[in-house]
Amino acid sequence: METLDILIIGGGPIGLNCALEAQKNNLSYLIIEKGTIVNSLYNYPLYMRFFSTAEKLEIDGIPFISTAPKPGRQEALEYYQGITRQRNLNINLYEKVEKVSRENDLF
Repeated sequence: METLDILIIGGGPIGLNCALEAQKNNLSYLIIEKGTIVNSLYNYPLYMRFFSTAEKLEIDGIPFISTAPKPGRQEALEYYQGITRQRNLNINLYEKVEKVSRENDLF
């Protein structure tokens, strides 16, 4: 079994940002996501718009370009999925974490 510095449970915007920070700091990590990338956004209503502006949804200083003042679900999916591909994030999709336990100094 591989020992990682960080295990990230959830491949949403926060999980992806944690992975980007781990990469910057040369830490080994793995994201485990129960569905697709940003699964929570994937399940939002099809034509939903965010209350936040694109700038507030950005991660790691990567510009979020939107055609409207407030981006929609599809734009957000494309933005976060694009970052995952471009940065080659280490992510396992369609895996569900059922338990995390401690063994000595490791989880």
